[in-house]
Amino acid sequence: MSMIKWAIIRAIPPEGGTRFLFRRNIAGLPVFKRMILTLQRAGIEHFIVLAQGISESDRQWVESDLESDFRFKCHLRWFDLDNELSEVWLNSIEPLSDLENVLVVEGNLVTTAELIKDFITSVSNSRCLHQGEIAGLLPDADHSSALHILPSSDTHRLEHYLRHGTFDGPVSPVTLSGSRFFWQTVKDAVSAKSAERRLLNEYKLHYTQAMDIWFNSLFSLRISSLLVKTPLTPNQLTLFGLIIGLVAGLLFARGDYWSGLMGGFLLAATAVWDCCDGDVARLKFMESDFGEQLDTICDNIINVFIFTGMMIGMAHSQGLAQAIVPFLLLALGGGLIFIFIYFPEGGKGSFFRGTWLYEVIQVLASRNFIYIVVLFAIAGKLDWFLWLAGLGSNVFALSLYLAKRKIIYSTPNGGRD
Repeated sequence: MSMIKWAIIRAIPPEGGTRFLFRRNIAGLPVFKRMILTLQRAGIEHFIVLAQGISESDRQWVESDLESDFRFKCHLRWFDLDNELSEVWLNSIEPLSDLENVLVVEGNLVTTAELIKDFITSVSNSRCLHQGEIAGLLPDADHSSALHILPSSDTHRLEHYLRHGTFDGPVSPVTLSGSRFFWQTVKDAVSAKSAERRLLNEYKLHYTQAMDIWFNSLFSLRISSLLVKTPLTPNQLTLFGLIIGLVAGLLFARGDYWSGLMGGFLLAATAVWDCCDGDVARLKFMESDFGEQLDTICDNIINVFIFTGMMIGMAHSQGLAQAIVPFLLLALGGGLIFIFIYFPEGGKGSFFRGTWLYEVIQVLASRNFIYIVVLFAIAGKLDWFLWLAGLGSNVFALSLYLAKRKIIYSTPNGGRD
């Protein structure tokens, strides 16, 4: 089976009515629109909406909203099920007659693009479509399946589904394994709140750094649940995080205990906030290469301000001569580390992929060091941390240099695939 590019959406207002389907937000996006963008992210390029009980004005509003949204890049055709529904009428819908396999979705489904991709892949690897069976995501005790793949243009069984919400022929159940297994149909305010909560928890799976998973997420998910309801963009949130980091650097520069402690807490706040801009970007389908680059640039600017602030603060308390040496060591080691892990391009530490150093890079060149700063700030020993960072960065840079040299001289292509 070739990759599925078409989806038929059964858009019938749930208990909450048309306004609920088109205006009720789930993590910052209306139910129907979130489902459309989720399908698009999963690789669907063409949508056929078969709607019932939806006014012409509502239909026009939805189409206009999607067409004006820069995130929507696909094609959508809308048909009215309030007309007499028959197999002959379905055959008159030109796109349906040309389809081989098509995704059939309920308009009030809330799920993730990862689940849809996994579902399509699982069905592709099975034989149910070749045997003329419909594949359906195995429902649980709380709701019936809202995601199917229909083999060929079987308008007879599609007609039954559009009328009753179930297929009259055999449905081959598909089960998915893995952590990203969230899907739920929403019908009212109670189910919408449940879906939003589950969706936010699902996005915790995107966290990879230890402190993000075990600590930062305790705060970031709650903050993100509020931020997605605002018009703020992920890039604006990234820049606001930069401001928080700059204020932390200014507090470190004061050189006294309480300023250092407040600076440490604000620095920890930047780690939480850094999770939030990523959450909002994913939940609003606003991820971009520019956003990722901006996030990296802001993180590095924050690091420069933080360590410069520590040096100035140490100079205030112990004199410039005592502070400049560890700062220069850190500048040298940090600069070399940046060059080694980001060049050549390909992602953080990509040159060392496949070696033990790659995992070390992911741990050390991350936000996790922030909480070490907090501990030193609580102890009132930020000068010790500056010395530790200065010496440690050069040791790590030397390790990267030796490892890179070994890779270059031990492989024919210099470590590049």
